[in-house]
Amino acid sequence: MQINGMDLPIEYVAFAARYRNAAGFCNLRLKEELDSFGNVLQTELAHIYMDEVELTAQTAQLEAFFTGDGCYGEPGSGSAGPGAIADIVDFTEVICFGMAGDGSQFCLDYRGARSAPSVILWDDDYWRKISNSFEDFLLLFS
Repeated sequence: MQINGMDLPIEYVAFAARYRNAAGFCNLRLKEELDSFGNVLQTELAHIYMDEVELTAQTAQLEAFFTGDGCYGEPGSGSAGPGAIADIVDFTEVICFGMAGDGSQFCLDYRGARSAPSVILWDDDYWRKISNSFEDFLLLFS
């Protein structure tokens, strides 16, 4: 499956198929409160987006939610939190695939690695990389 010209990882497609009958609601808890790099992470995967229409719509909303406003998106405005990455203002190589219980977005980040996207999360006030791949991301959950 492709979204915005980017191939979804086969692990994602298989995972989403497992939750099709539950309309994408999976409510998965972390095995440990750690990301793939050993940094503290407190989240859960509440919902996964299932089809092209929903993935495309949720991804398109990122542009509206995360716009430069004099603080977000400004050079040097990034966080020092664990796994922090610079504010994203161009989402053309990012796909929103799921949501945490608090509404935070989980995304596949294809920037710089079109064939091997990493997994990022909006963590309250900054984007953070939590896994190098969707396969590694799945290993975080029980």
